[in-house]
Amino acid sequence: MRRPDRHHAAPLRVLVVDPALGEQALPELIALEGLGMKPTVNLRRVNDASLRARIEADWETVDFDGFAEEELARQLEHCGRGFDALKCRAGIPLTRKVLERATAGGLERRLVLVGRAAAGTDTIDLVAAQRLGVSVRTTAGVNAGAVAELTVSLMLDALRDVARRDRNLRAGAWSSAVEGLPASSLDGARVGLVGSGAIARRTAELVRVFGAEVWVFGSLRFTAERAADWPGRRVETLTELLTGCDVVSVHVPATAETEGLIGARELRLMRPCSVLINTARASVVREAALDRALRDPGAGPARAAVDVFENEGAVFSSPLADNPYCTLSPHVAGMTAGAMRAASDRLLEEFGRFVGEYP
Repeated sequence: MRRPDRHHAAPLRVLVVDPALGEQALPELIALEGLGMKPTVNLRRVNDASLRARIEADWETVDFDGFAEEELARQLEHCGRGFDALKCRAGIPLTRKVLERATAGGLERRLVLVGRAAAGTDTIDLVAAQRLGVSVRTTAGVNAGAVAELTVSLMLDALRDVARRDRNLRAGAWSSAVEGLPASSLDGARVGLVGSGAIARRTAELVRVFGAEVWVFGSLRFTAERAADWPGRRVETLTELLTGCDVVSVHVPATAETEGLIGARELRLMRPCSVLINTARASVVREAALDRALRDPGAGPARAAVDVFENEGAVFSSPLADNPYCTLSPHVAGMTAGAMRAASDRLLEEFGRFVGEYP
């Protein structure tokens, strides 16, 4: 593949903590060079041996755990050389301490740009970044369709008991597989969305196709005027939504205001036989509280499906792991080929704008 000419006299050093998945990695790295950047690529999450070899042949590489705070800080210092920019996909721990070490005065290069090919910034200390002069760019909204698609899939699984029936059939237990019929359905159900962003809106559009009624409890910005063109009814309180809906789906970011938004008290408000879906952030719905509620017929929803956890990756653990009433998904809602390509493209556009303004 022919690389475009670099237009920056002194290439900005960029640490690519995790490149785009699969074959998307190569055009992404070439595009970074085209923007006047010199990538150093972390191979820790590149599993394909052929792809690793191709990256190693053309770019400087490292191999470290990007989720380990000390390792990340040490790589950003890079023996005093430092980096101008960092690119990632995952929620790596860009804490105050990491950012301070990456912008220390003794480094040849100090960090000025962080880009994440995803929407969330909950693992980035934005206050510290602003204080230290580090610009943070994300790709909010580009994966809305992908996340909404999995959200609806999980709703259907919870309502129709797909995963349980599959397990029973594989075990040769036909009679167990057909228990719980007739099943519930999105047709005629009332779906409550906690959140009013792009993902919630796309989810609303999809479930309406199935014949569901939609209620929405949004942020303070979700006024009656803004809700007027929504495919759903705006409700004033979370309590109204929880008590009035058959399916509740969470679509809010992890912030101080949303931490523990749905705990034991809120779960008890939900209808008997209702379903809870969380494809947002683990901090919004307390895992332990959800686990207890699902095991107690009188304490909340009958079924749940969860795509986000407090402890993910190699250290995955959750009280929901052995809960028979919950379907688990390994934080993959936005990981479709189309969504990830769009996120990479959007982030490259953000980097391009930054480089165009950089002295």
